[in-house]
Amino acid sequence: MIIVTANIIDFIAAMIQVVSGTIKKKSKILVVQIIQLLLQAVSMLLLGGVTGAVSNVLSCFRNYLCYKEKLSKSWKIVIILVSIVMTILLNDQGFLGIIPTVICTVYIIFMDVKDPIKFKLLVTLSFVPWIIYHFALRSYIGAIFDVATVISNGITLYLMIKEKKSEEV
Repeated sequence: MIIVTANIIDFIAAMIQVVSGTIKKKSKILVVQIIQLLLQAVSMLLLGGVTGAVSNVLSCFRNYLCYKEKLSKSWKIVIILVSIVMTILLNDQGFLGIIPTVICTVYIIFMDVKDPIKFKLLVTLSFVPWIIYHFALRSYIGAIFDVATVISNGITLYLMIKEKKSEEV
């Protein structure tokens, strides 16, 4: 029953994720993502994914700081360090439990990249490990939507590269 409940919660989060794709204003996107990430954190906790839940809560904090335009280099370092410390303290999943921290760290380090193609590549690649994490937790809805996100981002990335090449000719 816990698996079903967690997947229902994750489905709601996934629907919010899909809806956030239609929002154009960055501040609104960040707020909606906070709600989505909190729901996914609850789902992960129900399934025993403590480090994933911690990563999502830290991502909420990151998005809040970004929303308030206060996401400085110092805050990024603090978020990364808290993520690492919490993983060391709470990880009972072995290698699987490290995945959220690695994703969080890589994303935060490179999230300021100005090139939209490189940023889209970062977003796309950051979802790949989540597929593994969600599937291993039995968050099947999360894994399915992660795959869909990778595919849709991959297609968009391909079109962006193609468009850039046609502009250069």
